[in-house]
Amino acid sequence: MGTYSSKISLGGNKVMDINQLNSKRNDILGELKAYEELQLGLEQISKYNRENHTNDQLKVYTTAYEPHLEEITELSVAEKIEKLTNNLLTLSEKINTLKMNSK
Repeated sequence: MGTYSSKISLGGNKVMDINQLNSKRNDILGELKAYEELQLGLEQISKYNRENHTNDQLKVYTTAYEPHLEEITELSVAEKIEKLTNNLLTLSEKINTLKMNSK
């Protein structure tokens, strides 16, 4: 039987152990939860605007005067959630690989 490493490469020179991967996963889960809550809030505001005004476009923050800041729209939030979900899936696969190799 071969020996298995308790660390896994994340590409480049980045190598993490199971504890670091779990910590990173928890960070992503927290960020994902925040963006999902933001998305729900945006949907509620947008619904209110459609019902009470003719405006159905929603922009929480415009970067017109501060271009170094990130613009938050329904689309940008959805894209961020998709990116975080993909990162979470990748990390979970790596964690599962480490767990399977340690058995």
